Amino acid sequence: MKPKAVIVGAGLGGCMLAHGLLDSHDVVIIERGAAAVDGRYPVVDVGLPAVTDPHFGSGLGGSTQLWHNGLIEIDEEIFAAHWPFPKSALDPYYDQAFALLSGTSLTRVREAIGKLRQRYRDIGLPDGLLQGLYYPQWPRNVWEALQLQGRVEVVRADVVDFQLDESDGIASLTVADGELRRQIPGEVFVLAAGGLSSPVLLQKLAARRQLPALRHAGAHYEDHPMGFVGEVEVTVPLYRLWNYRVPGTDGNLRLPLVVKRAGLHMSFQLRPAANYYRNSRRERVGSVLNDLRRNPWNPWRYLQLFKHWDDVLDILSFKFGIRLPTRHYTLLLCAQMPTAPELSIWGEQDSANGSERRLRRWHLSDDFRRDLDASVQDVLAWLAPVTRRARVFAEWQNGLSSAAHHSGTARLSTDAGAGVCDADARVHGLRNLFVCDGSLIPSSGIANTGLTIAALALRLAAHLRRRPYRTPEESRP
Repeated sequence: MKPKAVIVGAGLGGCMLAHGLLDSHDVVIIERGAAAVDGRYPVVDVGLPAVTDPHFGSGLGGSTQLWHNGLIEIDEEIFAAHWPFPKSALDPYYDQAFALLSGTSLTRVREAIGKLRQRYRDIGLPDGLLQGLYYPQWPRNVWEALQLQGRVEVVRADVVDFQLDESDGIASLTVADGELRRQIPGEVFVLAAGGLSSPVLLQKLAARRQLPALRHAGAHYEDHPMGFVGEVEVTVPLYRLWNYRVPGTDGNLRLPLVVKRAGLHMSFQLRPAANYYRNSRRERVGSVLNDLRRNPWNPWRYLQLFKHWDDVLDILSFKFGIRLPTRHYTLLLCAQMPTAPELSIWGEQDSANGSERRLRRWHLSDDFRRDLDASVQDVLAWLAPVTRRARVFAEWQNGLSSAAHHSGTARLSTDAGAGVCDADARVHGLRNLFVCDGSLIPSSGIANTGLTIAALALRLAAHLRRRPYRTPEESRP
């Protein structure tokens, strides 16, 4: 008889983990969301406003129903500085995850990154750290792409409590569907509810079992600040390369420029612009592409789109391979932010209706803001040899949004004094409770978190196939 794996959350991490466990476990997924955007579970910003909406995706497939995730590996330098294991430990799972999320091999894309870097150098761009960001032509809902329907048991309910056994483990989860409550037992339990929800569940567990690791649940929060910072006019035919179709695939490769400030990575994408904006024109470039991806049959969105000619250039290149010659580009910043051990994500009951909501405190310190300003000057200096003119938008920091890459809130660590989970994604001090979503990631640098979440899920699946769980004694060196 197979052991039962109970996974909380049907997003990217939960679906990928279920896929990896189907041959060895009976899999139950608990999913509370009824739709991709479910207003029953609000997130309230008590710090900076997110701007990006929604904060996360609900339902089968989670956020993969909403966004066209770019696939990018976290830099080896980030692993060495912040992770409890080297990047080489995750590389085999990066390969597997990349193939499942894109339909092509990571080896092919890595080769294309090397060749594209050379082509950048050939047109006169200086050497610099250029990360490879690959976009499959079409987004994938992982629930559908992995064909999980009918292969796993789905429980539509909300996890409200944990039942502990007598051997430092979880015996069952208490779930609620309206007024109805019941127990879901299992041999192994995995929280894959996302970087904003898994830490809140762990905080509920802390009310039953006080463990040093659980003090970190909801702390060490990281989410990339993003925004358009300025514009440049280049003297080289960058339009031929900026959105490069990888040979033998249907996807496109982009190489963000990366500079470093105060030990942090700051990336800049050059996005084609219809012309060079004057001061009398809009300072920030708006985008309705995410709205179109969520609702492609809304004609009003297409009318809005044609007011944004930069997005039209993007679509012509991305979908149809048409690269109109332009020398004007806007600079899109995506920055690594410093984390702090303060509580940033927590839950509370809404006094108005009694429902639970998530609170998020996203904060950018004054020192970090100065580093962001300096990084813009760094990248403009880096581009100077191929730039005719450049301009930084006034008050661009006021337009920063969060990237919805919620991470760090149940982070991996070598010991319970520094984070929630050990190197195997097991909660320190509990033998059969694991985490499998963005909250595990101790630092992502400037990388979108999707590919890494998928790789961590496959790594955890491999661990659980070898052994459903390990006791705390067996885990000690």
